[in-house]
Amino acid sequence: MTTLTAEQQAVVDAPMAALCVIACAGSGKTKTAVQRLVQMRRNLGDARGRVALLSFSNVAVDTFRRAYDVLAADLPLGAGRERVDIDTLDGFITTHILRPHAHRTMKAARAAYLVTGDESFLEGFKFKTPTFPMSITELCIAFFEGQECFYYQHNNDFEVLESATARALIGCLGRTGAYTHDLGRYWAYRTLKERPELLAVLARRYPYILIDEAQDIGSVHQAILELLIGAGTCVTLIGDPNQGIYEFAGADGSFLTEYHQRVGVLPYSLKRNFRSVPTIVGVANGLCGRDDVAERTAPSTLHGAFFIGYKRNEQAKLLTAFQSSLASAGADIKRSAVLCRGRSLAQQLRGDETPAGQGVVKLFASAAVLRDHKKDFRTLV
Repeated sequence: MTTLTAEQQAVVDAPMAALCVIACAGSGKTKTAVQRLVQMRRNLGDARGRVALLSFSNVAVDTFRRAYDVLAADLPLGAGRERVDIDTLDGFITTHILRPHAHRTMKAARAAYLVTGDESFLEGFKFKTPTFPMSITELCIAFFEGQECFYYQHNNDFEVLESATARALIGCLGRTGAYTHDLGRYWAYRTLKERPELLAVLARRYPYILIDEAQDIGSVHQAILELLIGAGTCVTLIGDPNQGIYEFAGADGSFLTEYHQRVGVLPYSLKRNFRSVPTIVGVANGLCGRDDVAERTAPSTLHGAFFIGYKRNEQAKLLTAFQSSLASAGADIKRSAVLCRGRSLAQQLRGDETPAGQGVVKLFASAAVLRDHKKDFRTLV
Protein backbone atom coordinates (compact mmCIF):
# COMPACT_ATOMS: atom_id res chain seq x y z
CA MET A 1 0.00 0.00 0.00
CA THR A 2 1.55 3.28 -1.12
CA THR A 3 -1.36 5.71 -1.05
CA LEU A 4 -2.99 6.96 2.11
CA THR A 5 -6.41 5.78 3.21
CA ALA A 6 -9.17 8.28 3.98
CA GLU A 7 -8.47 7.82 7.71
CA GLN A 8 -4.75 8.41 7.30
CA GLN A 9 -5.26 11.39 4.99
CA ALA A 10 -7.61 12.97 7.52
CA VAL A 11 -4.82 12.88 10.12
CA VAL A 12 -2.26 14.27 7.67
CA ASP A 13 -4.54 17.14 6.61
CA ALA A 14 -5.82 17.93 10.12
CA PRO A 15 -5.61 21.53 11.37
CA MET A 16 -2.39 22.68 13.05
CA ALA A 17 -3.70 21.72 16.47
CA ALA A 18 -3.11 19.08 19.12
CA LEU A 19 -4.35 15.67 17.95
CA CYS A 20 -5.12 12.43 19.74
CA VAL A 21 -4.80 9.59 17.23
CA ILE A 22 -5.85 6.14 18.47
CA ALA A 23 -4.49 3.64 15.96
CA CYS A 24 -4.84 -0.13 15.91
CA ALA A 25 -1.99 -2.54 15.18
CA GLY A 26 -0.90 -2.60 11.56
CA SER A 27 -2.76 0.60 10.70
CA GLY A 28 0.21 2.45 9.20
CA LYS A 29 1.03 4.69 12.17
CA THR A 30 4.61 5.22 11.02
CA LYS A 31 3.67 6.32 7.52
CA THR A 32 0.87 8.53 8.80
CA ALA A 33 3.12 10.19 11.39
CA VAL A 34 5.84 11.00 8.84
CA GLN A 35 3.32 12.28 6.29
CA ARG A 36 1.78 14.45 9.01
CA LEU A 37 5.25 15.78 9.89
CA VAL A 38 5.94 16.71 6.25
CA GLN A 39 2.55 18.40 5.92
CA MET A 40 3.08 20.38 9.12
CA ARG A 41 6.48 21.56 7.89
CA ARG A 42 4.89 22.53 4.59
CA ASN A 43 2.18 24.49 6.40
CA LEU A 44 4.75 26.32 8.52
CA GLY A 45 6.79 27.41 5.50
CA ASP A 46 9.78 29.44 6.62
CA ALA A 47 8.52 29.89 10.18
CA ARG A 48 11.44 29.54 12.59
CA GLY A 49 9.67 27.18 14.97
CA ARG A 50 10.80 23.56 14.77
CA VAL A 51 8.69 20.38 14.70
CA ALA A 52 9.80 17.32 16.69
CA LEU A 53 8.73 13.75 15.96
CA LEU A 54 9.58 11.54 18.93
CA SER A 55 9.28 7.84 19.68
CA PHE A 56 10.71 5.30 22.14
CA SER A 57 13.18 3.21 20.16
CA ASN A 58 16.19 3.90 17.97
CA VAL A 59 14.76 1.54 15.35
CA ALA A 60 11.62 3.65 15.04
CA VAL A 61 13.68 6.84 14.92
CA ASP A 62 15.86 5.48 12.09
CA THR A 63 12.72 4.48 10.17
CA PHE A 64 11.21 7.94 10.61
CA ARG A 65 14.39 9.66 9.48
CA ARG A 66 14.71 7.59 6.31
CA ALA A 67 11.06 8.14 5.43
CA TYR A 68 11.27 11.88 6.09
CA ASP A 69 14.37 12.25 3.92
CA VAL A 70 12.44 10.75 1.00
CA LEU A 71 9.21 12.65 1.51
CA ALA A 72 10.84 15.99 2.38
CA ALA A 73 12.34 16.11 -1.10
CA ASP A 74 9.00 17.54 -2.21
CA LEU A 75 9.28 20.48 0.19
CA PRO A 76 10.47 23.81 -1.16
CA LEU A 77 14.16 24.47 -0.79
CA GLY A 78 15.05 26.50 2.27
CA ALA A 79 15.69 26.31 5.96
CA GLY A 80 12.12 25.20 6.64
CA ARG A 81 12.82 21.70 5.37
CA GLU A 82 15.60 21.28 7.94
CA ARG A 83 13.67 22.61 10.93
CA VAL A 84 12.64 19.13 12.00
CA ASP A 85 14.01 16.95 14.83
CA ILE A 86 13.40 13.19 14.91
CA ASP A 87 14.60 11.47 18.07
CA THR A 88 13.60 9.33 21.02
CA LEU A 89 11.72 11.12 23.78
CA ASP A 90 14.60 10.55 26.20
CA GLY A 91 17.08 11.69 23.54
CA PHE A 92 15.13 14.91 23.09
CA ILE A 93 15.08 15.52 26.86
CA THR A 94 18.80 14.80 27.19
CA THR A 95 19.82 17.00 24.25
CA HIS A 96 17.70 20.04 25.04
CA ILE A 97 17.37 20.00 28.84
CA LEU A 98 19.74 17.69 30.70
CA ARG A 99 23.11 18.28 29.09
CA PRO A 100 22.97 22.04 28.53
CA HIS A 101 20.92 23.20 31.52
CA ALA A 102 20.28 20.62 34.28
CA HIS A 103 23.63 21.08 36.06
CA ARG A 104 22.46 24.46 37.37
CA THR A 105 19.40 22.90 39.00
CA MET A 106 21.55 20.03 40.24
CA LYS A 107 24.03 22.56 41.71
CA ALA A 108 26.84 20.74 39.92
CA ALA A 109 30.07 22.30 38.71
CA ARG A 110 30.08 20.22 35.54
CA ALA A 111 27.68 19.16 32.81
CA ALA A 112 25.28 16.39 33.80
CA TYR A 113 26.29 12.86 32.85
CA LEU A 114 24.64 9.44 32.95
CA VAL A 115 25.73 6.64 35.30
CA THR A 116 24.73 3.02 34.75
CA GLY A 117 25.52 1.49 38.15
CA ASP A 118 28.98 0.05 37.61
CA GLU A 119 30.81 3.21 38.72
CA SER A 120 32.75 2.62 41.93
CA PHE A 121 31.89 5.98 43.50
CA LEU A 122 28.22 4.98 43.59
CA GLU A 123 29.04 2.80 46.61
CA GLY A 124 28.67 5.98 48.63
CA PHE A 125 25.13 6.62 47.41
CA LYS A 126 22.79 4.12 49.00
CA PHE A 127 19.49 4.32 50.85
CA LYS A 128 18.30 2.21 53.76
CA THR A 129 15.51 -0.35 53.46
CA PRO A 130 14.06 -2.73 56.10
CA THR A 131 16.29 -5.50 54.73
CA PHE A 132 19.55 -4.11 53.34
CA PRO A 133 20.93 -0.87 51.84
CA MET A 134 20.23 -0.42 48.13
CA SER A 135 22.06 1.57 45.48
CA ILE A 136 20.62 4.84 44.23
CA THR A 137 20.44 3.21 40.80
CA GLU A 138 17.46 1.22 42.16
CA LEU A 139 15.60 4.40 43.10
CA CYS A 140 12.66 5.25 40.83
CA ILE A 141 10.24 8.15 40.63
CA ALA A 142 6.64 8.48 39.51
CA PHE A 143 3.97 11.15 39.66
CA PHE A 144 0.59 10.45 41.24
CA GLU A 145 -1.99 13.22 41.02
CA GLY A 146 0.79 15.68 40.35
CA GLN A 147 2.86 14.66 43.37
CA GLU A 148 6.32 13.09 43.29
CA CYS A 149 6.57 9.55 44.61
CA PHE A 150 9.90 7.80 45.17
CA TYR A 151 9.99 4.00 45.27
CA TYR A 152 12.10 0.90 44.73
CA GLN A 153 11.39 -2.72 43.89
CA HIS A 154 12.09 -5.64 46.21
CA ASN A 155 10.99 -9.20 45.44
CA ASN A 156 8.75 -7.84 42.66
CA ASP A 157 6.96 -5.57 45.15
CA PHE A 158 6.97 -1.78 44.99
CA GLU A 159 8.13 -0.13 48.21
CA VAL A 160 7.69 3.61 48.76
CA LEU A 161 10.67 5.57 50.07
CA GLU A 162 10.22 8.58 52.33
CA SER A 163 10.35 11.68 50.11
CA ALA A 164 12.74 13.77 52.22
CA THR A 165 15.25 10.91 52.38
CA ALA A 166 15.01 10.34 48.63
CA ARG A 167 15.40 14.02 47.75
CA ALA A 168 18.44 14.38 50.02
CA LEU A 169 20.18 11.40 48.42
CA ILE A 170 19.28 12.53 44.89
CA GLY A 171 20.58 16.00 45.71
CA CYS A 172 23.93 14.60 46.91
CA LEU A 173 24.38 12.63 43.69
CA GLY A 174 23.17 15.56 41.64
CA ARG A 175 25.92 17.80 43.00
CA THR A 176 28.44 15.45 41.38
CA GLY A 177 26.64 15.96 38.06
CA ALA A 178 25.55 12.32 37.85
CA TYR A 179 22.09 10.98 37.10
CA THR A 180 20.51 7.59 36.37
CA HIS A 181 17.92 7.04 33.64
CA ASP A 182 15.04 7.61 36.05
CA LEU A 183 16.69 10.52 37.85
CA GLY A 184 17.57 12.15 34.53
CA ARG A 185 13.87 12.58 33.78
CA TYR A 186 13.37 13.86 37.33
CA TRP A 187 16.09 16.50 36.91
CA ALA A 188 14.69 17.49 33.50
CA TYR A 189 11.30 18.05 35.09
CA ARG A 190 12.75 20.07 37.94
CA THR A 191 14.88 22.13 35.54
CA LEU A 192 11.84 23.19 33.51
CA LYS A 193 9.72 23.64 36.62
CA GLU A 194 12.23 25.85 38.40
CA ARG A 195 13.38 27.81 35.36
CA PRO A 196 10.25 29.16 33.62
CA GLU A 197 12.37 31.25 31.26
CA LEU A 198 13.99 28.08 29.89
CA LEU A 199 10.59 26.42 29.57
CA ALA A 200 9.29 29.39 27.59
CA VAL A 201 12.29 29.31 25.24
CA LEU A 202 11.94 25.55 24.63
CA ALA A 203 8.20 25.84 23.95
CA ARG A 204 8.85 28.69 21.51
CA ARG A 205 11.57 26.72 19.72
CA TYR A 206 9.33 23.63 19.49
CA PRO A 207 5.76 24.85 19.01
CA TYR A 208 4.77 21.41 17.68
CA ILE A 209 5.72 17.96 18.99
CA LEU A 210 4.40 14.63 17.70
CA ILE A 211 4.87 11.51 19.82
CA ASP A 212 4.54 8.05 18.31
CA GLU A 213 3.81 4.98 20.49
CA ALA A 214 2.29 7.41 22.98
CA GLN A 215 0.84 4.55 25.03
CA ASP A 216 4.36 4.11 26.45
CA ILE A 217 4.51 7.59 27.98
CA GLY A 218 5.18 7.22 31.70
CA SER A 219 4.15 9.57 34.49
CA VAL A 220 7.46 11.49 34.57
CA HIS A 221 7.50 11.88 30.79
CA GLN A 222 3.92 13.09 31.04
CA ALA A 223 4.85 15.61 33.72
CA ILE A 224 7.54 17.07 31.43
CA LEU A 225 5.12 17.20 28.49
CA GLU A 226 2.47 18.84 30.65
CA LEU A 227 4.90 21.66 31.40
CA LEU A 228 5.55 22.15 27.67
CA ILE A 229 1.83 22.03 26.90
CA GLY A 230 1.18 24.62 29.58
CA ALA A 231 3.88 26.83 28.03
CA GLY A 232 2.23 26.69 24.60
CA THR A 233 3.63 23.65 22.80
CA CYS A 234 1.06 21.85 20.66
CA VAL A 235 1.50 18.12 21.38
CA THR A 236 0.05 15.35 19.19
CA LEU A 237 -0.18 11.79 20.55
CA ILE A 238 -0.31 8.77 18.26
CA GLY A 239 -0.57 5.24 19.59
CA ASP A 240 -2.56 2.20 20.61
CA PRO A 241 -3.42 1.76 24.32
CA ASN A 242 -3.59 -2.01 23.77
CA GLN A 243 0.05 -2.23 22.69
CA GLY A 244 1.65 -0.80 25.81
CA ILE A 245 4.80 -2.62 26.94
CA TYR A 246 5.97 -0.37 29.80
CA GLU A 247 3.02 -0.64 32.16
CA PHE A 248 5.40 -2.03 34.80
CA ALA A 249 7.15 1.36 34.69
CA GLY A 250 3.96 3.37 35.11
CA ALA A 251 3.08 3.79 31.42
CA ASP A 252 -0.53 2.60 31.59
CA GLY A 253 -1.71 4.41 28.45
CA SER A 254 -4.07 6.73 30.33
CA PHE A 255 -2.38 9.87 29.00
CA LEU A 256 -3.21 8.76 25.46
CA THR A 257 -6.72 7.48 26.11
CA GLU A 258 -7.79 10.59 28.03
CA TYR A 259 -5.98 13.18 25.92
CA HIS A 260 -8.88 13.74 23.50
CA GLN A 261 -11.05 14.96 26.38
CA ARG A 262 -8.99 18.15 26.72
CA VAL A 263 -10.17 21.40 25.26
CA GLY A 264 -8.58 22.04 21.86
CA VAL A 265 -7.46 18.44 21.26
CA LEU A 266 -8.95 16.88 18.11
CA PRO A 267 -9.69 13.11 18.18
CA TYR A 268 -8.82 10.86 15.22
CA SER A 269 -8.63 7.10 14.74
CA LEU A 270 -7.01 4.56 12.43
CA LYS A 271 -9.08 1.36 12.36
CA ARG A 272 -7.95 -0.45 9.22
CA ASN A 273 -5.49 -3.23 10.00
CA PHE A 274 -3.19 -3.98 7.04
CA ARG A 275 -1.12 -6.58 8.91
CA SER A 276 -3.42 -9.31 10.21
CA VAL A 277 -5.99 -11.64 8.65
CA PRO A 278 -9.70 -11.24 9.56
CA THR A 279 -9.73 -14.01 12.17
CA ILE A 280 -6.81 -12.46 14.06
CA VAL A 281 -8.40 -9.00 13.94
CA GLY A 282 -11.67 -10.54 15.18
CA VAL A 283 -9.94 -12.12 18.17
CA ALA A 284 -8.12 -8.84 18.93
CA ASN A 285 -11.39 -6.91 18.73
CA GLY A 286 -13.00 -9.36 21.15
CA LEU A 287 -10.15 -8.99 23.64
CA CYS A 288 -9.83 -5.21 23.38
CA GLY A 289 -13.43 -4.17 22.75
CA ARG A 290 -12.54 -2.48 19.45
CA ASP A 291 -14.17 -2.58 16.01
CA ASP A 292 -11.11 -2.55 13.75
CA VAL A 293 -11.38 -3.85 10.18
CA ALA A 294 -8.98 -6.25 8.48
CA GLU A 295 -7.77 -5.04 5.08
CA ARG A 296 -6.39 -8.47 4.17
CA THR A 297 -8.66 -11.27 2.99
CA ALA A 298 -8.74 -14.72 4.56
CA PRO A 299 -5.88 -16.87 3.18
CA SER A 300 -6.57 -20.06 1.26
CA THR A 301 -4.35 -22.10 3.59
CA LEU A 302 -4.82 -22.42 7.32
CA HIS A 303 -2.14 -20.78 9.39
CA GLY A 304 -1.67 -19.30 12.83
CA ALA A 305 -0.13 -20.05 16.20
CA PHE A 306 -0.67 -23.04 18.49
CA PHE A 307 -0.01 -22.88 22.22
CA ILE A 308 0.74 -26.24 23.81
CA GLY A 309 1.57 -26.77 27.47
CA TYR A 310 4.09 -29.41 28.51
CA LYS A 311 6.09 -30.58 31.49
CA ARG A 312 9.82 -30.01 31.67
CA ASN A 313 10.65 -33.73 31.53
CA GLU A 314 8.19 -34.46 28.72
CA GLN A 315 9.67 -32.34 25.95
CA ALA A 316 9.63 -35.24 23.50
CA LYS A 317 5.84 -35.27 23.74
CA LEU A 318 5.80 -31.59 22.75
CA LEU A 319 6.74 -32.32 19.16
CA THR A 320 4.22 -35.15 18.97
CA ALA A 321 1.45 -32.92 20.27
CA PHE A 322 2.46 -30.17 17.85
CA GLN A 323 2.43 -32.56 14.90
CA SER A 324 -0.98 -33.89 15.97
CA SER A 325 -2.38 -30.35 16.15
CA LEU A 326 -1.10 -29.62 12.66
CA ALA A 327 -2.56 -32.83 11.29
CA SER A 328 -6.00 -32.21 12.83
CA ALA A 329 -6.00 -28.66 11.47
CA GLY A 330 -4.90 -29.73 8.02
CA ALA A 331 -1.80 -27.53 8.14
CA ASP A 332 1.36 -28.23 6.17
CA ILE A 333 4.01 -29.50 8.59
CA LYS A 334 6.79 -28.53 6.17
CA ARG A 335 5.78 -24.89 6.54
CA SER A 336 5.56 -25.01 10.32
CA ALA A 337 8.01 -24.31 13.12
CA VAL A 338 8.35 -24.58 16.88
CA LEU A 339 9.44 -21.29 18.43
CA CYS A 340 11.47 -21.49 21.63
CA ARG A 341 12.16 -18.66 24.03
CA GLY A 342 15.58 -20.03 24.94
CA ARG A 343 18.36 -21.33 22.72
CA SER A 344 19.00 -24.33 24.96
CA LEU A 345 15.45 -25.64 24.51
CA ALA A 346 15.68 -25.18 20.74
CA GLN A 347 18.93 -27.15 20.69
CA GLN A 348 17.40 -29.89 22.81
CA LEU A 349 14.33 -30.25 20.61
CA ARG A 350 16.56 -30.36 17.54
CA GLY A 351 18.59 -33.10 19.18
CA ASP A 352 21.92 -31.29 19.06
CA GLU A 353 22.28 -30.13 22.66
CA THR A 354 24.91 -32.75 23.58
CA PRO A 355 28.45 -33.05 22.19
CA ALA A 356 28.78 -35.53 19.35
CA GLY A 357 32.32 -36.62 20.28
CA GLN A 358 35.53 -36.21 18.33
CA GLY A 359 37.06 -37.51 15.11
CA VAL A 360 35.32 -40.48 13.46
CA VAL A 361 32.93 -40.87 16.41
CA LYS A 362 31.75 -37.31 15.92
CA LEU A 363 31.15 -37.90 12.21
CA PHE A 364 29.12 -41.05 12.85
CA ALA A 365 27.12 -39.34 15.59
CA SER A 366 26.41 -36.34 13.34
CA ALA A 367 25.31 -38.66 10.55
CA ALA A 368 22.95 -40.44 12.93
CA VAL A 369 21.43 -37.12 14.03
CA LEU A 370 20.90 -36.08 10.41
CA ARG A 371 19.38 -39.44 9.54
CA ASP A 372 17.16 -40.09 12.56
CA HIS A 373 16.18 -36.64 13.85
CA LYS A 374 16.21 -34.48 10.73
CA LYS A 375 15.36 -37.13 8.09
CA ASP A 376 18.34 -35.94 6.05
CA PHE A 377 19.98 -38.83 4.18
CA ARG A 378 22.05 -36.79 1.74
CA THR A 379 24.20 -34.35 3.66
CA LEU A 380 27.86 -35.35 3.86
CA VAL A 381 29.52 -35.03 7.26
